[in-house]
Amino acid sequence: MRPMAWVVLVGVCVSVAPASGRGADDADVKELVAALKKPDVESRRKAAEAICELCKDGDGDFSGAIPTLVEALKDRDSVVRGEIAEALGFIGPDAKAAVPAVRGLLKDSVPEVRAKAAFALGGFGEDAKAAVPDLVPLLKDKNERVRASAAAALGEIGPSAKTAVTALTGALKDRDPEVRLNAAAALGDIGSDAKAAEKPLIDRLKDEDEGVRGQAAESLGKIGADPKLAVPALTAALSDKHPGVRGDVAHALAKFKDKAKPAVPALTKLLKDADHGVRVHAAEAVYEITGDTKLVLPVLSEGLKHEDPFVRGDAAHTLGEIGPAAKNAAPALKALLKDENAGIRVHAAEALVKIDKTAVKDALPVLIEGLKNEDKTLRAEAAEALGEIGPDAKDAIPVLAALSKDKNRDVRRNAAEAVKKIEGKAAPKNE
Repeated sequence: MRPMAWVVLVGVCVSVAPASGRGADDADVKELVAALKKPDVESRRKAAEAICELCKDGDGDFSGAIPTLVEALKDRDSVVRGEIAEALGFIGPDAKAAVPAVRGLLKDSVPEVRAKAAFALGGFGEDAKAAVPDLVPLLKDKNERVRASAAAALGEIGPSAKTAVTALTGALKDRDPEVRLNAAAALGDIGSDAKAAEKPLIDRLKDEDEGVRGQAAESLGKIGADPKLAVPALTAALSDKHPGVRGDVAHALAKFKDKAKPAVPALTKLLKDADHGVRVHAAEAVYEITGDTKLVLPVLSEGLKHEDPFVRGDAAHTLGEIGPAAKNAAPALKALLKDENAGIRVHAAEALVKIDKTAVKDALPVLIEGLKNEDKTLRAEAAEALGEIGPDAKDAIPVLAALSKDKNRDVRRNAAEAVKKIEGKAAPKNE
């Protein structure tokens, strides 16, 4: 939930997969699914856990096994029920036929199963909106994991969970910080229909937990809170002792655009904050509120050279969002195309093209290289970036087409969508 940690860094995450650490092929999938029917509970548990881990990583195609997975939700062993429910949630909308069965597990006698079922329903997104009436009571479950998962699920369901706003607002006072954080995030994800929660969210800006404070700030920006109430409270929160919160608050103020002008003096001071990440987010906010690049470009250009890859990545991303007005930063972004971190190289290439359309020739080789990276998240990011470039990225089509057989679901989807955009066949976005 931290906007400051968006960048993909190769080597940070390690996937867990069958035996050798690779993604699952068709034989692996069939073997694991078949093991769910074995008589001994240990075999079923191991299979369920492996399936869940693979679905979490998006590795392996379990779409043809949905009926068997749904049947496994009836297993007498709670571990199997919970792991398979979670796996179906990771599969997401493609497994929406499982929603009724997973919804039934919200009343399971085992708290961990209830928690995992709630989490899974969030994975189905809006397709699980029928479960909202069942999730709301779980916000008062005796088990904190269940409460936290229910809040998270309501957020993932989004605006269709607007009937849960009152209950989520109450959960902002839960004794468990994760529940409070998830409730705050859910209200933000519900959006403008959660505007009634603006005052309780403002109160959470003083929560004892920094994660809750930061999330409350973010959600105030997302629900379209009254600027007369929110901007002064957020401006005061810019002095929070935790750098992550200061960054979140700056990010939230940017959502208010010119209505946050009273916060500009305080944000300008943050351009010299001791924390480099905070400086980058303050720069982003100042630009979004004023449209002035004079103050922010030096800060962002400095961020591109910082030793912390997260700072370099955030700076590159923000410059890309500024677009052509950040043209003076193009040379520094070009230098990042040779950064030691593959994730930074990809994001620098993406930002460079947004700033200078003629820089495709420099960015394209880097993005194509990203398609071949062993990190699946980076492959997916590179594919998405190429799709955004459009027809000028036609040289990437052969590599993108090969990714249609990638073992990772997100990579396959992004690659297919990128090819459509490059060929001009993608449906236009609704603005």
